[in-house]
Amino acid sequence: MVMFLHTGGTLGPIPVHISYLAVDLFFLLSGVVLASSYERQLATGQISPAGFLLQRIIRLYPVYLLSLPVGLVSYSIQFGFDYLTLAGLLLRAILFIPNAGTGGAFPLNGPSWSLFFELWAGALFSILLVRLSSRILLAIALGTAGITLYGALGGNFDIGHQAGYFGFGFSRVSFSFSLGICLHRLYEVRTPNAANKGNTIGVLLCGCLIVITNIPASTFYGFPYFDLFICLVIFPAIVWVAMRTRQTGLVELAFRWLGRVSYPIYILHAPIFELLHLLRQKGFDLPASPAAGMVVVIAIFIMAGIVAVHFDEPVRRKLKTMVAPRPASELPAGAS
Repeated sequence: MVMFLHTGGTLGPIPVHISYLAVDLFFLLSGVVLASSYERQLATGQISPAGFLLQRIIRLYPVYLLSLPVGLVSYSIQFGFDYLTLAGLLLRAILFIPNAGTGGAFPLNGPSWSLFFELWAGALFSILLVRLSSRILLAIALGTAGITLYGALGGNFDIGHQAGYFGFGFSRVSFSFSLGICLHRLYEVRTPNAANKGNTIGVLLCGCLIVITNIPASTFYGFPYFDLFICLVIFPAIVWVAMRTRQTGLVELAFRWLGRVSYPIYILHAPIFELLHLLRQKGFDLPASPAAGMVVVIAIFIMAGIVAVHFDEPVRRKLKTMVAPRPASELPAGAS
């Protein structure tokens, strides 16, 4: 649904829906997953904050860097080919420095604004949040939820990526990310029995998310309390139920595959659709029918699978091998 929101009309006149809240779901999931994978290691000193951030860079950067050349081409088509400007934009994109000029905060890849806040939340998690009690984390989640609600008054939670609302991105990620850590800790303390019929429940939860993200944005525009309710109650409830389920067979295979391709889809789709949209505006005879749009969507799914299997995962394995500490038995004599 996030991808459909960014198709630039290629799929036809799709009404704007509230799939922007999927970003809040991603932040919530990130809090759960990172706490599950790294909280104990960080707390016991098995990994340092710097080592943790290096792991996050290795996880996020390869596919992100792969998307930037497409963004450079799109920017050149729209604003002209200037080597100095493009070099500056590329450097800022690599360093995740928000752009104050034309084209938005991250003009080479619009959705990458969420990666900026994801990295920021990861840094805060490794240095501070991991050391805080669950009560304080819950207080932070509720407090930053209030700040986000204040920024959304008169509109909705689709804030944080615009120039005038960029600061609210910090409250938006802090809200859901902290809530995710709390969910993980609650699960660790009160590990529930796995629910029966995990395949059925898993598919139903996916159906719930599709229904939620399909709600027209105009329905509750100007009433951000609905978005707050979804992010504060509905999403945590869905994730909590999902944490209790185990999938098997074809459903498990499908879920694992979707998990592998979800990040490449998210980070590659917007530059591709933006490029097609600009080429069409410049007079290139590219089809703009819903059927053509679905062909592009399917092609992006296939491309994401190829990128995940043949680029992202091998590159990440290689990088982890390069930065992993060598066992003492392999070090030269006298090395420390």
